Amino acid sequence: MASKFRYVALLACLYFPVQFASAQAFNRTPNEEYARGNYARAFRGFFEQAGRGNDANVQFNLGMMYDRGQGTDQNDVEAVKWYTRAVDQGHIPAMRALAAMKAAGRGGKPDGAGALALLRKAVEQKDVAAIEQIAGMYLEGSGVPVDRAQAKQWYQKALAAGSPNAKDALDLIAAMERQEAGPLAPIRVRAMAGDANAQYDLAVAYHTGNTVQKDPAQALNWYLKAGAQGNVMAQFYAGMLYSSGDGVAQDLAQARVWFGKAAAQDNKDAATNLAVMFDLGKGGPVDLAQAAAMYQQAAKLGSAQAQVRLAGMYWMGQGVKKDYSQAAIYYRQAAEQNELTAIRKLVYLLENGVGTARNVEESKKWAAKLEQLGGGN
Repeated sequence: MASKFRYVALLACLYFPVQFASAQAFNRTPNEEYARGNYARAFRGFFEQAGRGNDANVQFNLGMMYDRGQGTDQNDVEAVKWYTRAVDQGHIPAMRALAAMKAAGRGGKPDGAGALALLRKAVEQKDVAAIEQIAGMYLEGSGVPVDRAQAKQWYQKALAAGSPNAKDALDLIAAMERQEAGPLAPIRVRAMAGDANAQYDLAVAYHTGNTVQKDPAQALNWYLKAGAQGNVMAQFYAGMLYSSGDGVAQDLAQARVWFGKAAAQDNKDAATNLAVMFDLGKGGPVDLAQAAAMYQQAAKLGSAQAQVRLAGMYWMGQGVKKDYSQAAIYYRQAAEQNELTAIRKLVYLLENGVGTARNVEESKKWAAKLEQLGGGN
């Protein structure tokens, strides 16, 4: 499948950075500059830190900024260089980022085998996101031949490992299999008769190019019809198409609307994406109070990304009243999902008794966990 349709990397379609790996110590100036959108200053700060030491987190941050063209010119070769330095120190997020670049042939020739090798190393460290990324490669044919059976197998592994995304991905594959089980015509007849599930299945077919020629405009049309009847995944994907502008006119205001509908049905990814849009002023004005409310909802639904950002908002007093104890609660929740940034923060909080009771022994346990996950450098 030549399609760039992704399920696991849904949030990457928005690609709005709301969290960033910590550099050496808690709340360093480059991280503060990045959080405020001062990317050039953040880049200079990270670059200076990289010159003074061999911190894998700093190397990862530089790779990410070259990758995204934040604070510097976008440069795939430099991104690969800095990601590779972090990978050499066992940095798991860098493994995933470098694998994505290798699979896409960015910064060098396409290297699907190399991408899979990196991801398998991360899987050996029990990294659930790496399991999902392998599944996505097989589903999309990114760096490897399309192999839906392999994709299904890896998503099932991710589900067993506690992935919050795998079930929806498996449901998507099931929809694709239903399309192939018989002619698409009966699905179209039911869709035109108003069957919301058939409308969703037809939208997926057009979105992925599965059994029909890929047609994002038709996909959006059918997502909107199904979404209007309350199909939550159709609402979510309508938001995704409006936000990405992939084959349709980008309309961030409409993305807010449809993410809002899906979030109202407790779709975790929609709530997270909507929070990010309020946070960064995408599709409308910045509204930190509304962003905090949506992050709160997404955090309750288990979004580690939302938990980390909400913790940061409580720490800085952005959109909510400054409250170190609430920050500690949300950092802990994200840390329990092996979110590296959150673990680093929690180590600091426990070691210093900030926002929570001082507990050096527990701090050491989390520091050991961080080292095990490849983020302790």
